[in-house]
Amino acid sequence: MQIDHELDLLELVPLGTLETLRRLFNATVGVPMVFVDADGTAVTRVEDPLRFCGSLVRCADKQTVCLRRKKWDEPEDTIENKLRAQHTGPKPLAHRCLGGFRDTAVPIVVEDQIVGYSVFARSLPEPPDIEGFRGMAVEAGMDADIGQQVAEQAVVMPPERIKHVAEFLQVITELVARAAYDTLRARRVLELEELRDALVHMIVHDLRTPLTSILGGLQTVVDTEYDTDLTREFVPMSLNSAQTLLEMVNTLLDINKMESGELELELEAVNIGDVGRAALDQVRGLATERRQELSISIDENCPPVEADGEKLRRLTVNLLGNAIKFTQDGGHIHLSAECADDGVTIGVADDGPGIPEEDHERIFQKFGQ
Repeated sequence: MQIDHELDLLELVPLGTLETLRRLFNATVGVPMVFVDADGTAVTRVEDPLRFCGSLVRCADKQTVCLRRKKWDEPEDTIENKLRAQHTGPKPLAHRCLGGFRDTAVPIVVEDQIVGYSVFARSLPEPPDIEGFRGMAVEAGMDADIGQQVAEQAVVMPPERIKHVAEFLQVITELVARAAYDTLRARRVLELEELRDALVHMIVHDLRTPLTSILGGLQTVVDTEYDTDLTREFVPMSLNSAQTLLEMVNTLLDINKMESGELELELEAVNIGDVGRAALDQVRGLATERRQELSISIDENCPPVEADGEKLRRLTVNLLGNAIKFTQDGGHIHLSAECADDGVTIGVADDGPGIPEEDHERIFQKFGQ
């Protein structure tokens, strides 16, 4: 699944689920843990911030601290960001502070994107030197009691147990990542269903226009008992509408081929003027119905280009059709083609309302309108 935007942990996994896992982890192994978002901000309850390293967990009350460069310090964005930038894979991050603390964070990865971390509290393989921590705090210009409080909050357990706790934390994290992925997949299914419904509505609406033109033209010919003048006028218009209808169906088939990688281009030497005039002739009936003026300017000195002429014509018809659809009755649509060193530029301009700037990117999305 292709992810093209930032994911949010709490949008993928309910806070209640994360809180339940946090409590179960604490009750099972006797070690506090916390879930944080991709920036390190705690999203679940932090029972005692001093239990967590400020480089891995940001708390609203700013009580987390970290021993760096032989001094106590508040979290610094540059250090935190560098630490997280070095941690891009699913493996646990073992972060060691001066004083011997070991802090473990496991990333929650969804489709190669880190949406958060699970972090368990500071651990030491042996009881801390309380006086030593008090002394380090004083050296940093802080109250000695702060150093003692941090030391007393450390989880003391042998290295082997620290390893096992980290492995259990990784299992919990993988469960969260799987739940987040399932949510993302379910959301994508809903989006595809909505897109399908919108597409069906769009197809039915768009197919109705040329079909109505065909039926209307032929019915007029029949009702006038094949009047020569009206037949000459309406039969070509009906044929053009039928061609438009066929091309809309072919376009839908081509979309399926493109998405499956089966679309093949039939390249040949193409005269861009012929393509432009053929496209303009095909939409002339639609423009006439709306009393719109069509004009064309083709650089006749353009050499033939290597292209799939049929698909290029259909592409041009599509652009012209959009211009006709969104230009007021009596408006003007202009088709142009100009040579360049690296090819030919085809342009369609109209005097309609234009596309709002905020929609310029969206119109290039699949079925975007």
